Amino acid sequence: MTTPKERLSHLLELAASGAGERTALAGEVADLLLDWPAQYSAAMRGTFAALLEKIVREIDAPSRAALAARFEGRADFPPALLNEFFFCASPAMKDAILACNDAAEPLPAPPVDSDGLLKAARTTGDFMPALAEAAQVPAALALACLRDPQALAVLVKGAGVNRATFSAIAILTGPARSVRENFAMLELFDRVPQNGARQLVAFWRAHGETMPVERAA
Repeated sequence: MTTPKERLSHLLELAASGAGERTALAGEVADLLLDWPAQYSAAMRGTFAALLEKIVREIDAPSRAALAARFEGRADFPPALLNEFFFCASPAMKDAILACNDAAEPLPAPPVDSDGLLKAARTTGDFMPALAEAAQVPAALALACLRDPQALAVLVKGAGVNRATFSAIAILTGPARSVRENFAMLELFDRVPQNGARQLVAFWRAHGETMPVERAA
């Protein structure tokens, strides 16, 4: 029977063998995590989850989306791993990821220039740089959020923007929407858990440069 350390050593060898092996490696680590052997120590599970977290950033978008689908409905993993799947997750999985983050120690409200952000939405043709600066996230991530209403609600709420400002931003920077669609955007904002959004935005600030966000483009 292969021990956890031997299995980890084998996987690390695969990881060092080049980018061509990344998708197969991700699948093998996922297989192990999703059906954790009873004879393996529970303490080792976090090590394998951390390995997969790194590999997820290095595989192509279709492979990452396929991998995310395998983790849907599984809240028994560290938020740091699930966060890597956010931009290729289904709406329901995004809600679940936020719920996992919301269970963490509450974060204080971050400072944000809501008035400046609203002014930029009203006067700037390209709102993305202002959003990235206000939320303190990379430009590519801010752009991905602008293209995904659910992610946009998370970003602005997690950055400390209030409901009224979010509503104005959604109207001014998004596509033309009906009154019903605008109400749906507000409902989306209201549904996002406050601490879950703060935790996820904090994760984006720390890891945003390596976050795979092209699936939201």
